Amino acid sequence: MGQTMDWKLLLQDEPPSEDQLATWMQNGAVARLLVVEQGSNEPHTLLVNFSLVVAARVVATTRGRGVTF
Repeated sequence: MGQTMDWKLLLQDEPPSEDQLATWMQNGAVARLLVVEQGSNEPHTLLVNFSLVVAARVVATTRGRGVTF
């Protein structure tokens, strides 16, 4: 098993809804997100395997919408 980790991401595209995140987690979907990771200013695409995501926190930020996995 892998180690537990938290990722703080700033989404650059239209953020998924809470229901959409829940569906991805229930179905174990792989989703493509345009993000800026904490400590970086360069947006890039990140593929997230939601079958491995245990919890996701979505918060509004002044620069968009942040998600923590």
